[in-house]
Amino acid sequence: MNRSGAHPNLLSAFDVGPVRLRNRLVSTSHQTSLVHDHLPTDDLLAYHEARARGGVGAIFLEATAVDAAGLLTAHTIGGFLPEIVPVYRRLGEALRAHGARLFVQLNHGGREQISSAPRGPTGAPSAIPSLRFKCEPRALTLREIDELIDGYATCTRHARQGGLDGIEVSVSHGYLPAQFLSPSSNRRRDRYGGALLARLRFTLEVLAAVRDAAGPGLAVGARLSADELAPGGLDLEAGGEIAAALQDSGLVDFISLVLGHSAYPSASTWIAPPPPARANAIAEPAAAIRAATPGATLIATTRVVDLADAEALIASGTADLVGMTRALIAEPELLAKTVAGREREVIECVGCNQSCIGHYHAGLPIGCAVNPRTGRERSMSVPARAPGRRGRRVLVIGAGPAGAAAALQAAQAGDTVTVLEREDEIGGQLRIAGLAPAHRELWDRYRRSTGARLRSAGVSVELSAPADAGLAADFDLVVLATGARPYEPLLSGAPGPAMRQAWEAIVDPASLTAPVLVADWGGGWDGLDAAERLAEAGVAVTLACAAPVPGETLHQYQRNLYLARLDRRTISILHHTELAIETGRVTLRHVFSGRELPMPPVQTLVLAQGRVPDDGLWAELERHPGAVRAGDVLGPRTLEEAVLEGTLAVSA
Repeated sequence: MNRSGAHPNLLSAFDVGPVRLRNRLVSTSHQTSLVHDHLPTDDLLAYHEARARGGVGAIFLEATAVDAAGLLTAHTIGGFLPEIVPVYRRLGEALRAHGARLFVQLNHGGREQISSAPRGPTGAPSAIPSLRFKCEPRALTLREIDELIDGYATCTRHARQGGLDGIEVSVSHGYLPAQFLSPSSNRRRDRYGGALLARLRFTLEVLAAVRDAAGPGLAVGARLSADELAPGGLDLEAGGEIAAALQDSGLVDFISLVLGHSAYPSASTWIAPPPPARANAIAEPAAAIRAATPGATLIATTRVVDLADAEALIASGTADLVGMTRALIAEPELLAKTVAGREREVIECVGCNQSCIGHYHAGLPIGCAVNPRTGRERSMSVPARAPGRRGRRVLVIGAGPAGAAAALQAAQAGDTVTVLEREDEIGGQLRIAGLAPAHRELWDRYRRSTGARLRSAGVSVELSAPADAGLAADFDLVVLATGARPYEPLLSGAPGPAMRQAWEAIVDPASLTAPVLVADWGGGWDGLDAAERLAEAGVAVTLACAAPVPGETLHQYQRNLYLARLDRRTISILHHTELAIETGRVTLRHVFSGRELPMPPVQTLVLAQGRVPDDGLWAELERHPGAVRAGDVLGPRTLEEAVLEGTLAVSA
């Protein structure tokens, strides 16, 4: 029952070909790495079952290879394996028990291969190297093309035998069918190359084979990049032509629209764009495709993070279904909680990419920086007060991500929780990072969601409240979550420009005397945010970065956007350059050659040289039998570790 009364269009049933969905919210195909020997694991079943239980209309299983040569990584599902059939059956039965339908995306990487060595050879329409993953393919022969089309048909038969509800063929993101479509990757002179209709031949032959193998009971569709946003790639006009041709072919029941291209660094960002990429980014491209295909069933997905935006896409007729995949990664019960009037309990996606697609690119199982249960559904249940359990008195010192996570976990288990925060707001370092363009939306979403959840859980949060070790005596459990502070290298005695910490520059950039050099060891966000905040305030700034690439530890899509903005602001970058003291003076040094470099004529030197634990209270607190530490106070790391450790610190 929709107690909130909101989102009536999103919550209405809809037919996709022969398959009826209970509502129009879908979890679109995304890689989880919850795969072993190219088969889904019990962890993958539990992951998707949580989202089916949470109310989505359909779940699209991740990109599933149609041929061994098309496996993107060692953790890609092999749809060509006969052993997949009983696994499909288990997955489908589990999801349909909660009212959700199960589709699978069939994919072939073509020249794209993400896995590490030893790599197999790759084939593509033409022998054109791929920039991002540095793949160098051979041109597929006509016989090989026929074999691949047969592979799509075999995988479809496996899906039908496994009782799935539908097939989505990936014609997006620069993978094999899209490589045939684009003149930048297809220079063939046979029937698969030349004009658009010829370049579309491979896709249409694949869809015909899939349609024939699927039979009448399965929905069949295609995922298409509405705009590849790549140099020389397929633009929105071409996307409209291709979508219209797919619709006119009569082979598809739906078209799923995305953005981006896997082979180009800047275009790859749009596969899962983090803030400050515009929210609801798919809306305008989807509207253009709708104009070209007025009768098509369209799924729109790419940075739709709010249910209100999903409702608007459907109410306007722009799309028929909406994918909110990262929002559902963070909160599998997004729909269920909202329609039950429990919006204050929703965990909002903050768009960091750190543990979802970031884990995939690192070869790790999927996770979520703000929801530690994502990917751990079988081992980490939501806490519930056990009958007869006496609640503990819990003190949490610090209301950053680790402290907030600990407080929420303890309160949900029935403990009485008090949080002391010395600043006038929760959030810790996120509060500082939230002043910069890269993290403003992240901070707004984190602050809103976490604050609402703390209030809903009945946690007492005392702000501007410094703590001392003596307070611990009145509590059964004490969690020290005081975070970290900037590292201060031994430079203060050396002559040179005035020195300030990056956090100070982020908070008050106008107070620094220009010109400014930001000395960034390359470990993360603070040096980049300081440089961008200074430039935003009109302060002349140069960034000296010691890492092989600025923002070395950040997820590549976030880093791509940083580097684009720094370039647009004409911020000079001194690459591979670290701070040093030479003959009693502060200077610069090339990290690899050791060559001394002249210090530019600057008035202020901003230090972004890492962090150290802010653990001054621990020496006294550790005598308390119930004292634990969580997050950066144990050792500075990221949002993901802080939330996970805070949660585990109070788990009984």
